[in-house]
Amino acid sequence: MAENAVSYEVSQNAAWLTMNRPDVLNALSKEMFKELKEAIAKASADPSVYFVGIKGAGRAFSAGLDIREVNSLNSSKQARDFVFLRVKPFWKQYFRCDKPIMSLVDGPAFGAGAEIALASDIVICSTRSTFAFSGGRVGALCCISAAFGQLTMLGRKIVEMNLTGASIDGEQAKSLGLVNYVEDPAQLQERANKIVSDMRNVSPISNSSFKRIRRVNMTDTLLQVAHQELL
Repeated sequence: MAENAVSYEVSQNAAWLTMNRPDVLNALSKEMFKELKEAIAKASADPSVYFVGIKGAGRAFSAGLDIREVNSLNSSKQARDFVFLRVKPFWKQYFRCDKPIMSLVDGPAFGAGAEIALASDIVICSTRSTFAFSGGRVGALCCISAAFGQLTMLGRKIVEMNLTGASIDGEQAKSLGLVNYVEDPAQLQERANKIVSDMRNVSPISNSSFKRIRRVNMTDTLLQVAHQELL
């Protein structure tokens, strides 16, 4: 039996989602989008889960869209189904999640992988991490960074990163607001555990309210435009 594209584990009130396609640097396939959506929905519905953590197996967080799979789409219908039945539902579920989402980035986070980090509430990366909104370099589009990025990062820099596809390292990402902490790889999980411990001192109801206020800017109309352009 093939392994799931996403593994799910609950520990100390945190649901840990691991993108599990290390042989292709955790490239985001149709199945991975589906399983990530389902895992976030599962965590959202579980009253014992207060926080969600996302990380990647192997030597990358995620290289972004699975370009081989996208290149295999050979009709407008297949492309539309990919965008509107897999990609967009994932992002709707992601932004709908009322529980804090933390990304642990160890290695490259490119394209849609960088966008997952960008849209997280807290991001911790290792010193060997790099980030790039590089969809345009393969004829795709980082549509979420266009819609949401200026609310998280310095606006002009995220524009430049999208228009050039250039990458930045962890320290640069921290200085630009994309990352909260940069740690030695061996200390990554320790920092995450510390943050989870600190968040336990805050009312889960307060955190959920904070997230509902924050997501007001990510409207259905904006998501629809972003994904129509991706198509």
